[in-house]
Amino acid sequence: MGMSILGIGSGIDLNEVLDNLEAVERNRLTPIKAQQKAVNDKISGFGKLKSALSTFNSATAKLQKKEIFQPRTVVGNDNYFTTKVSSNAQLGNYTINVEQLATAHSVATNNFNKTTALGNSNATRTLSIEQANGQKLDVTLSQNETSLESIANAINQAKITNPDGSISDSTVNATIVRSGADSYQLVITSKETGEQQTITSISSDDDALNSSIGFNINNASSPMHEVTRAQSAKFTFNGIAIENASNTVKDIIPGVDITLKAVTTTTQNLTIGADNEKTQEALKEWVDAFNQLQSTISELTKYTASDSSSSSSNNSNGPLIGNSTLRNVDQSIRSIFAKGQSGEFSVLSQIGINMSKEGTLTINENELKKALSENNEAVAVLFTGDGETTGIANEVFAKVSSFIDSNGAIDTATKGLNTTLRSLDKRYDQISDSIEQTIDRYRAQFTRLDILVNELNSTSTYLTTQFEMMANLKKK
Repeated sequence: MGMSILGIGSGIDLNEVLDNLEAVERNRLTPIKAQQKAVNDKISGFGKLKSALSTFNSATAKLQKKEIFQPRTVVGNDNYFTTKVSSNAQLGNYTINVEQLATAHSVATNNFNKTTALGNSNATRTLSIEQANGQKLDVTLSQNETSLESIANAINQAKITNPDGSISDSTVNATIVRSGADSYQLVITSKETGEQQTITSISSDDDALNSSIGFNINNASSPMHEVTRAQSAKFTFNGIAIENASNTVKDIIPGVDITLKAVTTTTQNLTIGADNEKTQEALKEWVDAFNQLQSTISELTKYTASDSSSSSSNNSNGPLIGNSTLRNVDQSIRSIFAKGQSGEFSVLSQIGINMSKEGTLTINENELKKALSENNEAVAVLFTGDGETTGIANEVFAKVSSFIDSNGAIDTATKGLNTTLRSLDKRYDQISDSIEQTIDRYRAQFTRLDILVNELNSTSTYLTTQFEMMANLKKK
C-alpha cells in the first residue's frame, strides 16, 4: 500500500533527503538564470540608450532650422499697429505715421418690415450687385424672396460665375439690422477693404424692388444710401508714402508684416532687433541633452574590477560594457563634432562650445554671445550647412536617427537579444521539466524503499516474536 508521507514506514527522514536532492538538481538552472538576467539587463540598457538618443535628437532637430539662429524682437506701439516679423527680417529702427485706415464699403436701405415683400408679382427677378473691381454678382429671386430677410439670405448664398466659367464666392455680405420697434434695414458690405471693393451699383429688373434697394454710387438720390465709404489704408514708413487696400501690409520690407489699427497723432517708432537669448536656450538644451546621453552611456558601460579572489565578474558593471553598437553610437557622434564643417565657423569650439576631458560639452557663455552677436549667420551655417545634409545638426540628426529609427541598429540589437532570451526561456523550461521528472522518479523510488523497509521491519518483528516464543517453550 502506498504511503502519503515519506519516512513513516521506514523511520528515515526521506523528505529531507528528497529536498536536498531537489536543491542540488535546481542548481542546474542557476547558469541559465544568470544568462537571462544578463540579457534582460542588456535589453533594458538599450531602452535607456534609445530614450537618451531620442531626447538628444529632439534637441538637435531644433537646430536644423535656420530660423532658430535668427530670432527677432519687435518694439512698437500696439495701440496703432501690430508687427509680425520672420527670422530674416532686417534689423533696424523705423518710423510709422498712419494717416488713414482701410475700410470696407457699406450701403443700406431705408427702414422696412423685414418680412414684407418689396417686389412685384413676377415669378422671378434678378438682383445685380457690381463693384469697382469689375466683380458682378447676379442673384435670382423668386416671387416669395423679395423681403429684406429673404434677399439677405439669397445674397449670402449666391456665387459668382467668372468669365472662364469657374465659380467663386461672392465678395459682399448682406445683414439685416434692427433700427426700430418693427423697422429693419438691409446692409450690404464688401467683404474686403479698399477702394477697388467699392459697391458701384445695385439694380433689379423688378421696378418695385428697384425702388427700395436700388443704388448708384454716382446718384445721391438712390433708394439705398452709403453707410461707410470704401477707402484704402494710407501711411508712411520711414517717410515713404504707402497706400494699401488692406490694413495688413505684407513684406513692407522683407520679412516684416504690419497691421494698422488706428490713425496716429504723432510719429511712432518700430524697432526690430536680434533675440539671441532664444538661440542660446536652444543650444544649451542641445548641450544638456548630449551630456545626459554621455551620462547614460557611462552608466551602461561602467566597469568595476572584481576581487582578485573571485572568479565571477562584478555585479555592478554596466549591462552594455564592451558592446559594439553602443560604442559605434558614441564614436559616430563624436566624429561629426571633430571633422569640421565648411564655413567661417567649422568646429564647436569656435563659438564657445568645448569638449571637456570627461567627454561632455561645456559652454563658454561670453564666447557664444560674442559669436551670435557678431556673426549669427556663420553660427547658423555651422549647424544647418546646406539645409539638408551638411551642418552639425543635420549630420547628427541623420546619424542618430539611423540608430533609433524602426529597424535601426538599436532595434536590430534588441531583436537579437529577444531571440536569445526566448531560447534561454525554452532551455530553462526544458531543464525545469527534466528536474521535475527526476524528483518524481526519486519520490517514487523513496516510496518503494519506504514500503520495503516497512515490510522488512514487520517481518523482523514477527520473526523476533516467534523466536522468543520458541525459547520460552524450551524453558518449560
